[in-house]
Amino acid sequence: MPKFHPTTATDAYKFVHWTQRPSGLTRLMSYGEPRVGGQHSHIVFYGIQYFIKEYFMTVVTNEDIERGARRSLNTFGNPGYFPQEIWEKVRDLGYYPLEIKAVKEGTVVPTGNVCYTIEATEEWFAPMVSHFEPWLMWNWYPVAVATRMYNIHKGITPSFKISTNNAMLDYVVNDFGLRGAQGHEAACLGGSAALIFSDGSDNVPAMEFIEDYYGDATVGKSVWATEHSVATVFGPGQGEFDYVNAQFDRAGDDAMVSIVIDSYDDTNFIKNVIGSEAIKQRIIARPGRTILRPDSGVPLTNMIKYSEMLGNIFGYHLNEVDYRVINHNVGLIQGDGMNENSIVDIYSEYIKTGWSCENFAVGSGGGLLVEGLTRDTDRWAVKCCFAVIDGESKDIRKSPKGDMTKASKAGILKLHKAGSEFITIESSKEQYGINNGYADELEIVYRNGKLMRDQHWTEIRTIAKSYLEADLKTSK
Repeated sequence: MPKFHPTTATDAYKFVHWTQRPSGLTRLMSYGEPRVGGQHSHIVFYGIQYFIKEYFMTVVTNEDIERGARRSLNTFGNPGYFPQEIWEKVRDLGYYPLEIKAVKEGTVVPTGNVCYTIEATEEWFAPMVSHFEPWLMWNWYPVAVATRMYNIHKGITPSFKISTNNAMLDYVVNDFGLRGAQGHEAACLGGSAALIFSDGSDNVPAMEFIEDYYGDATVGKSVWATEHSVATVFGPGQGEFDYVNAQFDRAGDDAMVSIVIDSYDDTNFIKNVIGSEAIKQRIIARPGRTILRPDSGVPLTNMIKYSEMLGNIFGYHLNEVDYRVINHNVGLIQGDGMNENSIVDIYSEYIKTGWSCENFAVGSGGGLLVEGLTRDTDRWAVKCCFAVIDGESKDIRKSPKGDMTKASKAGILKLHKAGSEFITIESSKEQYGINNGYADELEIVYRNGKLMRDQHWTEIRTIAKSYLEADLKTSK
């Protein structure tokens, strides 16, 4: 991962914001929100604990100050632009004099509401608050993936409830995104966000990330699974039989085994390899589940076609709700073309053929962790909302006539929960302190170098899944 330099980890223009503001500024508060009008109506808040532990718990050194002064001079050509004295005070303190408040991770918040605030705890540091906005803005990414997985599970659950009493939802959507992620940090952030709602993953760095930053060493499960580099080494023809037998021999009869089948001809593989008497009997005799993975072709067509073929080979039975289930613990997994919309669609269309959703799972890589995700997916913004200048409180609000959807909030902000609804309470300078009567869902998570809230993974999952369950009940 690239080295993190705290004095330069910001936008270039923020180098000079400290000297642009009024000289009497002694307090400045900024806040972050997903603005209304993005892809989702609600977001799953997640990830800020990592950014605080990884970035806000760092200290400023002489080397950092020297580097910042050098970078500023190289960028602007003016030695007076860099806040040398301010950074020296931070160095002497040994921490950033800041307070960050945030809603609990796992909470599902309607867009258009404050999710976190940041302000200086020392008057002399107030002009520097905007320097840290990018550190918090990076939180948009784990939020986007968590929100995507939330909506996938919300979308597929009805199909599972219709076609099976054995929902299996914790292992239905698997993270295949490590190799397609935009680097190690993104793989960890996105993969961990996916694991809030699913236990299935091949993204081991994300599992390690959760242990390191959220205290759970048990999350994340995978199975014995092949890929084309395994299958093609055995070669076509007899090699395909040797390939399958080798997996069963080495994994053991109790293991769940996933076998990629389209290295050459997936239809032939099911018909003549899986359907051969010897392989068929091996599968029937195995207590472990046998899963076949086609990577090529139209996903829905594959799932229906191969369910029919496997049903003809192994037979099928009707489950408790009269949907067809392939016999002998045989199933499929679709790992190509799966994203936020196609995953929901494939299950809703599949059950129309009379097959149960329990016959197959999906894996998603780029479609889960990368495709279509930017800061603007849910229109994240960090804006100033309150200041004290020469002892006078001042509300700060952006209100562009050209696009009022970008209008920001002003005053001391609170995220208030009334029943199941969230609203943002704004106090004006005339009402300063009056909003104290409203309970605030924003909690102090960082103050003056100390982590004030350390959420365990179990708590985050419990919170998030409680919102999903409530959402599913109200959407029936």
